[in-house]
Amino acid sequence: MTGTQVKAFVGLIFLATAVVLVVQGHPPSKDYWRPFSTVVTIVAFALLLWERYLWRWPILRLLGKRPNLRGTWKGILQSDFEDPETKKRHKPVEVYLVVRQTYSTLDVRLFSKESSSVSLSANLSADSAGIYTLAVTYLNTPNALKLERSPISHGGMLLNLRGDSSVQQLDGKYWTDRKTLGEVTLTLRVKRICHHFAGASQAF
Repeated sequence: MTGTQVKAFVGLIFLATAVVLVVQGHPPSKDYWRPFSTVVTIVAFALLLWERYLWRWPILRLLGKRPNLRGTWKGILQSDFEDPETKKRHKPVEVYLVVRQTYSTLDVRLFSKESSSVSLSANLSADSAGIYTLAVTYLNTPNALKLERSPISHGGMLLNLRGDSSVQQLDGKYWTDRKTLGEVTLTLRVKRICHHFAGASQAF
């Protein structure tokens, strides 16, 4: 919620209360409006705390059931890509999924030893049973020495969230505009936000 929206929201509450007082025969005095700026500041600060931190507190989960994926996840990726020389598929590779998350935003990055992917869009959606799926579109950039064999590509990923009170596993599929697809399974997580493959590897 922007600063203007917060002011509009608080102003609407003040105005609605003033109308009710007038209808009841108790019109508010000038002093009634004096706390307006203070209330706006308090509400804005409370919303900021909720957006950044409070939504993750277990005690406040009833106010918002958005799954908490924040941290670095470790898992494996299996691709159907065949080596043009050997005609064989590559073995599963070690990958790390890094999720930066607030209540309303998601930033997802996937690191392997040879490339990194950054989300262009990321969204959590729930079905009629309340089961969540993480949907991501991304840009994959191979390491400089791998660009000739593996060019930059775009793709999508759908990951299922597994777990009851908290998310214990992410698994699903991915595909690219290079006409490759595969499966991703992530089962371990640390709270640390990592920035590259080496750092993520050390975190575990």
